[in-house]
Amino acid sequence: MQLADKINLAIAIATGLSVVVSAIVAAMTYAIVRANRATVEAMSAQIEATSRPYIQITPVVRPMTTAIELHVKNVGTVSASRLRLSLDCDYFFNAEEGQPNNFKNFSAFSKEIQLFPPGAELRFLLGVGHRILANPALCPLQFSITANYGYSHKRVEETTTIDLEPFGRSGKPTDPIAEVLEDLVAEVKKYRESRRADG
Repeated sequence: MQLADKINLAIAIATGLSVVVSAIVAAMTYAIVRANRATVEAMSAQIEATSRPYIQITPVVRPMTTAIELHVKNVGTVSASRLRLSLDCDYFFNAEEGQPNNFKNFSAFSKEIQLFPPGAELRFLLGVGHRILANPALCPLQFSITANYGYSHKRVEETTTIDLEPFGRSGKPTDPIAEVLEDLVAEVKKYRESRRADG
């Protein structure tokens, strides 16, 4: 093999290696660009998740009673705009018949709420436990509430299923401080009665 042929072969090999290296670099660059794009998308989603409204709807037993309330709260960091709450069925306050007692006719469930800021909360008394749990025709034990609201030029629709069945046969929540106060009141009454009897 002549010197010129060896030089041409070396040039061909170097060119081939250069093409392979270029292809590897291009593939790695493409992979890095894709990874960066995915990272940017994930960060954008995280930023949006921490800077948006969240409408939380939960049934809660009022302390020291058997009354069950429905709490609607914006637990997010920005206001929900044009909030619409809607029920999938009729629900009558405390199992009392008549359209004025139907939650569907309450202003919060029949009209749009223009602005619902962070921390804002609506509380609705569903009724006393033994009445509403014993009258599923007027107070369904399971029903859904849909919250439709906007933020940053986006609309969100979320449906929450309310299940009241677990409240059946459950004990009423107690507050230890309130219990101590009740005991003190009872002791004061006993003391006053004994003073009257002595006096």
